[in-house]
Amino acid sequence: MKKITIFLFTIFLFTGIKAQEGQATLMLDLKKAKASYQIAIQKFENDKKLLTNDAISQDEFNKSKNELLSEEVDYQKLILKLIGQQTYIIVEKAIKYQMPGGDRRVKIVIKNTMAGNQDFLKEFKEYSDIFTPDMKTGKVYNVFVSLKNIENKTIIGSPYEIRIPSINVGETATVDFRLLKDVESVQVCLNYNGQNDSKNIYLEKDSSTNMVDIISNSFAQEIDLGKSASFDLSLERFSNSNITYHLMVVNLPRQITYNFFDGETKSRLSQLRFSQGENTRKLVLKAYMPEREDKDIVIDKAIKFYALVLLDDEYNKIKNIDNVLSEKQIKNIHGGKIKLELIPKGIGHIILRVSDLYHEITVGDSLAIKVNVKNEGTRIINNIIIKTENPLNWKAVIQPDLIQSLKPGKEKEVIISIMPPKDVDVGVQEIKIKTEAQANNRNVYTEDKTVQVKVKAKVPIVGTMLLILLLVGIVIGIVMFGIKISKR
Repeated sequence: MKKITIFLFTIFLFTGIKAQEGQATLMLDLKKAKASYQIAIQKFENDKKLLTNDAISQDEFNKSKNELLSEEVDYQKLILKLIGQQTYIIVEKAIKYQMPGGDRRVKIVIKNTMAGNQDFLKEFKEYSDIFTPDMKTGKVYNVFVSLKNIENKTIIGSPYEIRIPSINVGETATVDFRLLKDVESVQVCLNYNGQNDSKNIYLEKDSSTNMVDIISNSFAQEIDLGKSASFDLSLERFSNSNITYHLMVVNLPRQITYNFFDGETKSRLSQLRFSQGENTRKLVLKAYMPEREDKDIVIDKAIKFYALVLLDDEYNKIKNIDNVLSEKQIKNIHGGKIKLELIPKGIGHIILRVSDLYHEITVGDSLAIKVNVKNEGTRIINNIIIKTENPLNWKAVIQPDLIQSLKPGKEKEVIISIMPPKDVDVGVQEIKIKTEAQANNRNVYTEDKTVQVKVKAKVPIVGTMLLILLLVGIVIGIVMFGIKISKR
């Protein structure tokens, strides 16, 4: 704010100095023209006497007369130029205000100060015949006013130009524009009496309303259940009073909590006050969504609510009223308000539950793995595809390999039959179980599961039987030997 003020002051000062320099130069030119005119008068009077005495010819006298007329015209032109360059119209006030519907407008008050120009008219009263009627009366006709952006000089006022038929000396006229672009400063352009005048002006705020306007570029947002939405709010006050404003939200379901935060300090706020000379503030409104939907919070159904910035009187009227206000009640609230919108969005979240992540099999055997696919999210998941990443030449049969839809909280069992090749190597192999699915046209994240399978060598049956018989025989022999010894 200070930088803008310094910048504008520098422009005004520079413009004023240039205007003073231009007027001083014109005064010097006027003095020079007056001297030339007086010399031409003296020469003409001398030539007039010389012509009477036949000292010069008629042609020489006519030449002297023409020179006098030429110098007189040049002198009168500079007189008119000097008067014409005086600033007759000044900008008394430029007030920015807001209409109940939200339109921002600028009221420009201009004044005819041509009365101060009468001194020039008295000084050159002998040339009063060359002055126009409006110069003599001080009335200015056909004043055209427009508003421009200081940065790029584009017109930002509607209508683009307003014509004031006339303004009497000492009187004012008011024009009113709708701002096509919200700015803090404008260039007021005046066109009258064949001259253009422009002034860069920092707009005053209309303090009669004591209102705060709220703007948000992110007024409508989609947000997943269990997450939070952030609305950036820009506040502009139309007051110069040191007033405290209350912050509140209405028409938001109670299951959705919220907080206001200062845009710079990030501190949590329930009230705010503008500092001296401060007219804008940045706030953040955070809304926290619950984990699950209910009768008030339905997925894909917009929730419309209002953020309010109110004075004490308005705040006290509605602070004890039920959270839900009608559109008519909100319209009658005198204060800053903005309509915001939340669209709850569910998320799909798949969890794979595998009964056992480690298995042992013998060469030639197959394996069946039970997998429970559960939707832990808040939205129906469609077209769930179960896949496996298998070791080389291993095969997997999945039943079912496609789950068409799965509602939140529901689960479905899937059987994955694993078949190693006949010549499988002995050792530990890994099988990775994956899913692909979508919910609301978004991919659903799933944590993959890895199952380890240990393959053991197959032992020959005949050799095993002979070994068992041998062991049984040894055991029987030991028992019989023990019995004989005990009988002795």
